[in-house]
Amino acid sequence: MQRGCRLTLRRQGVLLAALAVLSVLSDVAPLAQASEQVIRRSTTGEPQSLDPQIWTYGQDGNIAQDLFQGLTTLDPDANTVPGQAESWTVSSDGREYRFRLRAGLRWSDGTPLSSEDFLWSFRRLFDPRTASPAVSLLYVIRNGRRVNTGELPVNALGVRAPDPQTVIIELEHPAPYLLDLLVHRAFPVPRHVVERYGREWTRPENIVSNGPFLLDEWRPSSHVRLKKNPRFHAASSVKLEAIYHVPVEDPSRGVVRYRAGELDILVTLPSEQLNQLRKDFGAQLRLREQIGLEYLAFNTRRGPTADPRVRRALSMAIDRERIVERITRAGEPPAYCLVPLGVVNYPARGCADFERWSMQERLRRAKDLLRAAGFGDGNALTLRFRVNNSDTQKRIALAVSAMWQALGVRTQIIGADLKSHQQALQQGDFDVARGVWYAEDRDALSFLRLLDARSPSLNISGFDDLAYQRLLDQADGSADLAQRANFMQAAEALAMREQPLAPIHVYVSRRLISPRVRGWQDNVRGLHLNRYLSVQSTSSIHSPAAPESTPARRP
Repeated sequence: MQRGCRLTLRRQGVLLAALAVLSVLSDVAPLAQASEQVIRRSTTGEPQSLDPQIWTYGQDGNIAQDLFQGLTTLDPDANTVPGQAESWTVSSDGREYRFRLRAGLRWSDGTPLSSEDFLWSFRRLFDPRTASPAVSLLYVIRNGRRVNTGELPVNALGVRAPDPQTVIIELEHPAPYLLDLLVHRAFPVPRHVVERYGREWTRPENIVSNGPFLLDEWRPSSHVRLKKNPRFHAASSVKLEAIYHVPVEDPSRGVVRYRAGELDILVTLPSEQLNQLRKDFGAQLRLREQIGLEYLAFNTRRGPTADPRVRRALSMAIDRERIVERITRAGEPPAYCLVPLGVVNYPARGCADFERWSMQERLRRAKDLLRAAGFGDGNALTLRFRVNNSDTQKRIALAVSAMWQALGVRTQIIGADLKSHQQALQQGDFDVARGVWYAEDRDALSFLRLLDARSPSLNISGFDDLAYQRLLDQADGSADLAQRANFMQAAEALAMREQPLAPIHVYVSRRLISPRVRGWQDNVRGLHLNRYLSVQSTSSIHSPAAPESTPARRP
């Protein structure tokens, strides 16, 4: 009898999985032929902008790296290497970088690309009218902040083009992280196209780029298709003919599509399936600890979480160890610090003082803090808790809400698609919200900027503390690495006392990489440029055994 029940359940599983596969076939781009150099990779959501000076979130940044290239770029191991510049020199005081452009650079429409294009692009990036959400990361450029806030004209920015092959960047202070930032945040844009089409310059019929790929098609909710750019300076080394960036917000749905052969690279996986995925796919499953942070942001502008006692109490009550052991399950280290391990020139960190306390002690002190803030006994604290639509994130939100119930806290969990979630964060429409940050570079300031009041697009909590700002400025102004680290540590310690955000765990990337994909290199930064990838003919590839319900089918 029991055996018969198991067979019935198996047949039901086969039917359900088959229906799930059929439900996505209408959404996916046409499958490639075995001989084609085409890759389909998932993204975490629908792109918000293809303008490389506007992007904030990863789904946009990955496409920007395909379409554009800055002065510097990445190698397959995510080391910073020459991009549009073939070389550079740095002054003895670390305040001037002189870049030499490669000869013969061209935009994808054949128009020559020179240092004047970079000069105009830097000025557009800092122009307040552009409203670049992450330009504050480059305030290290001389007069950057004053130009971006409208105090000075754009021609006062510390960037020069003395001749067609030379770009000079002058800094406010030494910045060992500049070359890393230029990889992501200083792409050139085609002046002759932007001025002609205005806001519509990124439409497929208008866009001109300078990276390894061109925009071919954008079908919302289906895919962004890119094709090889024959005018890219290293086009001969680019093996892929096309890339499909496919938005997949539901990791479980992504697994179904990967099993069906509709995706070659899946970048987000459901935690509850990791053990099964290990059995089914073996080495195709890639888990890698990275310089990234999953956290909860508290709204410090208004509402109950504007009170630091409330924020501290809520953060204390989160059992991070239970979350990583029972929910995320990929070996994530619990986080009690704003800055993860893996950054450089930062030997000591300023972590939360309650890291070593028992949960019993944390809960006792958290209740005392909430009572002091006026909550409890007839005045329950009620919070709106925003998350994006992901099974793992919803499960974390439910677990955290249950932990807060021990304090008498009530939560309303609000789920939304990634784009809507990100818009709500920018509007401050939350009490608590899930956030994530991956290092722009290997410098601690990349994470400390998450609480910089002058970086509103990054600082979703709205934290505004003058002492914190002074410490960041002192770190920025110090040429001594040890002294600079001390200022950053003091800033981190201040943040962890105030708890404008509660670190949850260090990020561990979880990906499925098809055996047909060649050139993928796992790295601590989690950055993988598609220009280095290729595909192997499927005729000689056999995927590891998959459940009966979803036989593997590769394009």
